[in-house]
Amino acid sequence: MRELVGIDVGTRSVKGLVGVYEDKIKVLDYSFREHPVRAMFDGQIHNVPQVSKSIKLVKEDLERKLKIKVTESATAVAGRVLITKKGRAQLDFPTFTVFTQNHINALEWNALYSARGLLRSKDDPEFWDYICVGYSVVRYLLDGVPIESLVGQRGKSISCEVIATFLPRVVIDAIVSAFDFAELKISLMTLEPIAAMDLVVPPDLRKLNIALIDIGAGTSDIAISKDGSILGYGMVPFAGDEVTETLMRTLLVDFPTAESIKKSSKGEISFRDILGNTKSVNRKDILDIINPTVENIVLKIVEKVLEINERPPEVLICIGGGSLTPYIRELFSRILGIPLERIAIQSIDSLKLVSGKKLKGPEWITPVGILNSYLNKKGFVPIEVWVNGERVRLLDTGIVTVSDLIVSSGFSPWLIYGEPGKGITIEVNGNIKVFSGERGKPARIIVNGEPANLDTRIKAGDEIEIIPGERGLDAVISVEDVLNTIEVPRVRVNGKEYELPVKVLLEGKPVERSTILYDRAKVQIESDLSLYEFLNSIGLDVRPKTFNYTLNGSKQTLKWNLYQVYLNGRLVETDVDLKDKDIIEVRYVGPPKVVDVLGKGMLEDSYTLNIKVNGKEIDIKSGKTVIFNGKEIDPTSPFLEGEYEIRPSYQPIVADVLNYIPIEGDVQFIEMKLNGNPTSFSSPIKDGDEIEIRWR
Repeated sequence: MRELVGIDVGTRSVKGLVGVYEDKIKVLDYSFREHPVRAMFDGQIHNVPQVSKSIKLVKEDLERKLKIKVTESATAVAGRVLITKKGRAQLDFPTFTVFTQNHINALEWNALYSARGLLRSKDDPEFWDYICVGYSVVRYLLDGVPIESLVGQRGKSISCEVIATFLPRVVIDAIVSAFDFAELKISLMTLEPIAAMDLVVPPDLRKLNIALIDIGAGTSDIAISKDGSILGYGMVPFAGDEVTETLMRTLLVDFPTAESIKKSSKGEISFRDILGNTKSVNRKDILDIINPTVENIVLKIVEKVLEINERPPEVLICIGGGSLTPYIRELFSRILGIPLERIAIQSIDSLKLVSGKKLKGPEWITPVGILNSYLNKKGFVPIEVWVNGERVRLLDTGIVTVSDLIVSSGFSPWLIYGEPGKGITIEVNGNIKVFSGERGKPARIIVNGEPANLDTRIKAGDEIEIIPGERGLDAVISVEDVLNTIEVPRVRVNGKEYELPVKVLLEGKPVERSTILYDRAKVQIESDLSLYEFLNSIGLDVRPKTFNYTLNGSKQTLKWNLYQVYLNGRLVETDVDLKDKDIIEVRYVGPPKVVDVLGKGMLEDSYTLNIKVNGKEIDIKSGKTVIFNGKEIDPTSPFLEGEYEIRPSYQPIVADVLNYIPIEGDVQFIEMKLNGNPTSFSSPIKDGDEIEIRWR
């Protein structure tokens, strides 16, 4: 049966366990070593060789006791180094796009990249790189509207929010180096609060609102369950070392002496201060010295618990060596306001979860939790790969792909997808429009000399080459491009749709459609054509036509509508402004007829000649004829510009006057004159003529 080895590297000590699984974890043996000097502060390794030495002593002690060779071990890092951040990202597209998994990957990685950016605070003098150990999407948005899944959806904008969890690379590197120095391979790595929570509060108890507090030397780690899951993790950098440092300052002793005084159970404690003086102090006085510090630690822990849980938990469980501090249960009860019986100091021997070697005290819960995580393979395995010739460390959760490498290592997403060209924004009629740059060209990925992709699995020692994607071209936008993105005004003429011509103003000045726009340009698009102007622009001149002509030598002018225009069903006879979606009907009427211009009555009435016969005025009636440019025309023919005359249609003669004068009996004409000249009965007469007739 294979032995499980777990080593808990704490701020003050290193604890090691070897066990096997037989219905429960059976502890074969254990080892414990305190760091001879302060090599760690608040859970972070500051002196790798010294910590490595302590690990090696524990390893050798276990080998000696069990007569085995220990080559690998599970371990845990302090909960204080677990960092959670929220990230957001949005991708915009110039046209409606159907979104694929590649779009979603790029979006999530951008959100993850923004979360990673929050880790580098300008107020933090230390520069820590971070390994992403997992993230989850809080929500997706499609064109600003929440949606469950983006794959296959169509739109112009996608965005998402993620919660990402990170471990500082320096923390991982330090603990891996410490184990390397101790000639140990880390077979699994977990987080201390996760290991303890899985052991003390198994899934069937997580319906209860339980706060687990691991009070160590440098930090107090917090894990809270509620409604069947882990609500959250937290940490405060206040724990047992704060108490030790209080004794150092008060009693003027070094750190090891203060630790010894703190742990002593004697009624009277003797010690030597830093000046060489031998002193003694009563146990009660020690408690009086440390009580304000302990109360401050409890206040800090309670503050973090309430921040995560928003109210006092139903149950509070304390583990870790710091939980043995006198009166700590009473302080939690008073400050949180929960009954004392709901607060427990949990010892490993009271859990009945292990057999074999007897372990006592709350300080052994985390080491056993590490063995439990190792048994259930709940954690990470640090591995190293080579990326573009450089060694990169990441955490293997079982199956690692190129995508995991990119997420974990913090590569810019544009390294893979190619950075898009710079976009520009244009204000169009008061509305902001975004025009994206050209999409970048994707990267090429090669694993161990073979073409690969984001889903290609990788393992320790693999060589990965990532040839960065190429940046896309910046957006170059013309006025024409802007017009293609907006709904221009439209009208319908005789059933056919037309765009109304528009004019474009850039910063208030007219520009051509080919004009290239700059970022944040202000564009105004207007249409101010009238009805007649628009119809003329499409080849229909519906304005009244002016006809110039002469009638019987007199100059005349006529205005005539060749077309009838109906706007939205109503006849219009004057020019009006057009609006979007107007419906226009144009009917061709044609030019007028001659009779329409000269007048029907004028042509229908008889033509009258006024003459004098023997000094007496008489009127002679006759028909009419229309003469156009010297030729007789039909009065119903189209009217054209030119010279018009209205003449009698029959030429009266002298004989016609006999019908207008009285003649009685037989007469004999002696003499006839027309305008004083002799004439005959067949001589033509005209208006104004004078005729003389003599007979007997």
